[in-house]
Amino acid sequence: MRFSITSLFDLGELPADLRRSLGLVYASSLIVIMGTNLVQQVLPAMTEPLGVTDAQIGLVIAVYTAPAIVLAPLLGVAADRYGRRPLLIGGLILFGAAGTAVALAPDFKWVLVLRTVQGIAFSAVIPLTIVLIGDLLEGRREVSGQGLKVFIDRVGELVLPPLGGVLALIGWRWPFVTYIVAIPLGLLVILWMPETRGTATFSASQYFRDVSRVVRNPRLLLAFAAGFLRFFLDYAFFTYLPLFLVRSHGLSTAGAGLLRSFHALGAMVTSSQAGRLAGAWDKGNLVLCAFLASGVALLSMAFAPGTGTMIPVLLLYGVANGVISPMQKSLLTQNAPLEVRGGIISLDRLSQQIAKTAGATGISLLLGVAESSTLFWVMALLSFVSVGLMAPLAWSGKDRGKSAQR
Repeated sequence: MRFSITSLFDLGELPADLRRSLGLVYASSLIVIMGTNLVQQVLPAMTEPLGVTDAQIGLVIAVYTAPAIVLAPLLGVAADRYGRRPLLIGGLILFGAAGTAVALAPDFKWVLVLRTVQGIAFSAVIPLTIVLIGDLLEGRREVSGQGLKVFIDRVGELVLPPLGGVLALIGWRWPFVTYIVAIPLGLLVILWMPETRGTATFSASQYFRDVSRVVRNPRLLLAFAAGFLRFFLDYAFFTYLPLFLVRSHGLSTAGAGLLRSFHALGAMVTSSQAGRLAGAWDKGNLVLCAFLASGVALLSMAFAPGTGTMIPVLLLYGVANGVISPMQKSLLTQNAPLEVRGGIISLDRLSQQIAKTAGATGISLLLGVAESSTLFWVMALLSFVSVGLMAPLAWSGKDRGKSAQR
């Protein structure tokens, strides 16, 4: 049997045009996550040349992520009403142009302006990478496709931070030059990406009535809840973890970053098998089991005596993440009709942005009043309680696309 990436991820043999379209989607996903994973390592090198403080330099990330809070729902509606293709093309070209222009910025004010524009482009592209996989694939193959996206994104988490650090040694402007690759990718979308939105035409009022009706589906409510909880826990955990490792275990920041890579490795293992898992078990039940595993991992952190014992804990947390992420995405796409899928995915992105802010803020408040081990107890308890609350949603029916295959 001939080996291929599609066979590894249980996608089977796909037509050449479909493989090409999916390649564009995965490349788009990898490029837009460069907006944070590449730049985070560059921030220390930017403070002195731009004459700003450590507190101010954090705005380079904040202005990039903030536009999605406002724009995600609007751009999701635009994708459903006016098409995925124009939004993806415009988003990629704007992302590449604004990101590359940061390398030419004369001062910090222009850096923030251009990063804000890049964040607007990010808000358009990132939900489409989930929507398009749901449009192009169905049933078990769609779950495998979402798993492959998670796998590629986790590879990016392993590769991009070191790349950003190396380029920053040459000069802080050089990492931003890499964003120029988004422009030719946008041009390839013009040539190779089909339009996949629904063909039905209806009024704006009818559209929003349909969205409000669809979101009451218990399986969609489970997907929204799972997405919110996942990002709340992740941002709380990974905001605090480096501080915990440096202050309590004496690791360097480089050592803390290396230890975190075990989370990405664990996620890559399970995300690569997402389609096979969904073929054997119900996606809702898989999400519940994965959150239980996350809770066990978080609780284990409170008792881990040394960094060596944290490796299997972080692997377990990553393994759970590699199940939750593709299953949650598939629950969204397979239970959202084609005509409103962009809006549904964008609502989920809005929920995730709120969760990220709440998780990072909540852990900061707890740091002031609780011991280190207590923080892990709180996060684990939240995971366990949430499983109990989500269980009725997981057990109420099956997905619309459960048995469909392309």
